[in-house]
Amino acid sequence: MQFSERVGLDPKTVYSYFRTPEDWTRLYGAFGATRDLGDGWYAIGLRSFPFPLVAKIVTDEPERRVRWRFRGFWSGEGEVRLEPVEGGVVIDGFEDITPKGLSLLAPLVERWFLERRFRALWAAGFRRLRKQARGA
Repeated sequence: MQFSERVGLDPKTVYSYFRTPEDWTRLYGAFGATRDLGDGWYAIGLRSFPFPLVAKIVTDEPERRVRWRFRGFWSGEGEVRLEPVEGGVVIDGFEDITPKGLSLLAPLVERWFLERRFRALWAAGFRRLRKQARGA
């Protein structure tokens, strides 16, 4: 899944939501409690899903780029790139996430169930950023 969104916030503010997986919970309402697993890995509870998201930041360029990796039940990676523009920032990025252990069913489960949920999750985060930009 790829995305490109423009919001009326400065890169520093947007970056603050991506510094660690623990910070993601402030942006996305679908996340529950987080647990520090050590060595940069965090387990993030997903509401209404039995397996936590286990993620680690692998590249951190403050206010410019953040890249992460998943392990455990989920595998994959994601990235956001922040490009300052007049009146805000463009957030470009991607997230590739797949459940492990489903063998041949993984692509079907991902396409029919998970992709829609993760797109909705990202959309909710972008709505929150836009709302914050409006001062609401």
